[in-house]
Amino acid sequence: MQRLIAACLMLLAQSALAGMSLDKMILYLDDVPNARDDVVVSNPDREPLYLQTEIFRVDNPGQENERVVPITDPKDYKLLVSPTRAIIPPGSQKRFRLMSVERDLAQEAVYRVTFKPVVGDITTKATGVKILVAYQALIFVQPRDGAYQLELAKEGEEWKLRNSGNINVEIRKLEFCRAETRCESIPLSGRIYPGAYKTLKLPQGKGYLKLNAYDGKESSEERLPV
Repeated sequence: MQRLIAACLMLLAQSALAGMSLDKMILYLDDVPNARDDVVVSNPDREPLYLQTEIFRVDNPGQENERVVPITDPKDYKLLVSPTRAIIPPGSQKRFRLMSVERDLAQEAVYRVTFKPVVGDITTKATGVKILVAYQALIFVQPRDGAYQLELAKEGEEWKLRNSGNINVEIRKLEFCRAETRCESIPLSGRIYPGAYKTLKLPQGKGYLKLNAYDGKESSEERLPV
């Protein structure tokens, strides 16, 4: 009976999905004048998309004391988004420009920008449910001479893969090798921020750690002795 009631309610309610898509979710900018990139937001729906943006600064990313801080005071704006609000007609696109005013960074700055739909009118006489789905882009503003630096150290029974550089690095593939043709996959991937680390469990014995690392511009293979 409960299932029948739920099914009837689903048929009676017409849902209006505030759908959208972003052409990119991660952006890399340098700490140089006029550093900028664009995010194109598409509205595939039959209704206008009312959109607003919000900027957050990420302090101590990837660490236990990480904080995501909303930027509301104009004097604190180091990352600018234009426009901050927009109406995107049905089947149309809108380009949002992100520009950094960060200069001479010692370590990369990390931001998150939320593209958030807001409620418009629902043009239907039936019961309406409007589902709003926000998207968040991740922005890195990096020193021009920035570089990651991976170090592997054992602490107790565990190993820690630490980034002592000043930009983040994304680990895309990780293997423990006893020889060039004797490698086994290690289940770890993801981003390691400056000053942060990931914990590993490695097999016993000598060898080396082989990994594919991406710094936002290119991929490279790294080998660290175990």
